[in-house]
Amino acid sequence: MARAQGVTKMTSVEEALEKCPDLVLVRGEDLTFYREISYKVTELLMSYCPLVERLGLDENFVDVTEMVESRRRNTDISELSFVGHVYGHDVSGVAVQDHVSLALGSVIASELREAVFSRLGLTSCAGVASSKLLAKLVSGTFKPNQQTTLLPQSVSQLMSSLSGPRRTPGIGPRTAERLKALGVLSVRDLQLFPLRQLVCEFGEANAKRMQSLACGVDLSPVTPKGPPQSLSNEDSFMKISTLSEAESKISELLLSLSERMRKDGRLPQTMKLSLRRNGAPSRWFSRESRQGPIPTHTAHRIINGCMEAVPQLVSIAMKLLHKLVDVREPFHLTMLNVCFTNLQAKTSNRNTISSFFTSAHTHTHTSSTHSVCDAPSSFTQPETLCGTTNPQNNKQTSSSLSSSSSSSSPFIQRPIRAASSVPPVPERSDPTPDSRSVNIKDLPPDVDPDVFRALPPHIQMELVSGFQEDPVDRQERHSQSAPPSPRSDDLITQRRGESEEPGDVSAAERAPGGPDIPPNVDPYVFSQLPPDMQRELRTEWRRGKPTLKMSPKHTSRRITTTTTRDKRPAAKRSHSGSLLKYFKPSSDKRS
Repeated sequence: MARAQGVTKMTSVEEALEKCPDLVLVRGEDLTFYREISYKVTELLMSYCPLVERLGLDENFVDVTEMVESRRRNTDISELSFVGHVYGHDVSGVAVQDHVSLALGSVIASELREAVFSRLGLTSCAGVASSKLLAKLVSGTFKPNQQTTLLPQSVSQLMSSLSGPRRTPGIGPRTAERLKALGVLSVRDLQLFPLRQLVCEFGEANAKRMQSLACGVDLSPVTPKGPPQSLSNEDSFMKISTLSEAESKISELLLSLSERMRKDGRLPQTMKLSLRRNGAPSRWFSRESRQGPIPTHTAHRIINGCMEAVPQLVSIAMKLLHKLVDVREPFHLTMLNVCFTNLQAKTSNRNTISSFFTSAHTHTHTSSTHSVCDAPSSFTQPETLCGTTNPQNNKQTSSSLSSSSSSSSPFIQRPIRAASSVPPVPERSDPTPDSRSVNIKDLPPDVDPDVFRALPPHIQMELVSGFQEDPVDRQERHSQSAPPSPRSDDLITQRRGESEEPGDVSAAERAPGGPDIPPNVDPYVFSQLPPDMQRELRTEWRRGKPTLKMSPKHTSRRITTTTTRDKRPAAKRSHSGSLLKYFKPSSDKRS
């Protein structure tokens, strides 16, 4: 094998071919396929057991404790045996009754490996032990496509077989270098090293943890981590020494990374750029990084697959590069990495501006079988940016827009629209009494049907009552020849509790028209105002007239009431804050 001949992870291709002439090289720069298969493996394992923790692309920890306990109650121990290898022992010489749980664990591991092979076509290795640390270490004992179980009495042997502290999971390269400076060269040295000195160097928590790991003790649980907290793309090369080369490589990395981000569906908030210079003493410790925010509109373009996002991201990355590298001086880069971090779930559009341009299911309360939203409009295309559309979402939303549902307001025929090429909505034939009373054909010619439909039901009822009075009376009211007879909307107002006490208001005040209304006021518009507003206007008009055509009784009452409400002299009162100004003719405003 290549590893046995000295080919390691960071070995260059030229050096690897020298050490292993029979080495088969595969172009693996694009890891998209490997990532997809990796998540499929994890999903498959989670279908058997929910406690699955990913470790890189090709490793998963699985806590099968509950599965073991469940099978133990239904398993005949006399027929149980280990599957695969047992570390440091011959399988036939191990007493299964002393290690029933581990034996059942080996059976489950075999079944999981078989499922991965039969469904995904992948071979795999497995380690069965009492902790994550030991399971990982023992899994590589027999390769390929094999599994090994570690018994408790073999833990010390396994840990002593490690070449150094760096081989212990949880101890990284920087920690290993610091341990080496202290004279710790082997796992045995770390086990025996004075804890007090480790505490002085690494702190109490880290010192105790490292010594526990060296002894094979790991109490960390298997924890499903969910989606990754960052997504990155990286490439190593021999040399990049110009801005154009760097920009080309960054664009290439961001193009691939943006596609992964789109599939992920979350919004990246931050982008980090990392690089490595030529001649660095260590490939692990020589990375330099800078990060900056990603604008919200750019993040949305990423997850919607808009190609315009990539040039914007390249611009951000190049600004970060200028902060890391003095481009006025020669530079030599051997690695570039782009990373999206601070990933946040995409929020609903319910409280955003776009929600006002997208019809939701709750807004389709029109009783008609036709909707103005059926017309082509750029405002009714959900999830559409830069020419890309989510077909599934578009289908669901279009269905909701064209569906009809019963409405609690039988008078509302369709929503308000400013301009539309949609033909008029057919009139509804609802058997309810209210809907029969509102016939669009019976509306006066000066009433816009579309505006009338958009009014609240109670206002429609009041207007309809006014429209249904005698045409002669309406004509007389418009010409101000005589006050009209009491209308049915006065009765509606009284039923709503808005009428005054008997004798409080004169008959002339209750009438929508009358001799005390100025000639520049439309009697019909005045009749639609609330009664209290009509009374206030009449009072204002009376103040401006030298003689009121009212009985002395009513006149004195109204003057007394007005004086109580406003103690200022009438001559000094300004109309700027009253309703009277809205009924003044345009000629008065110009004067």
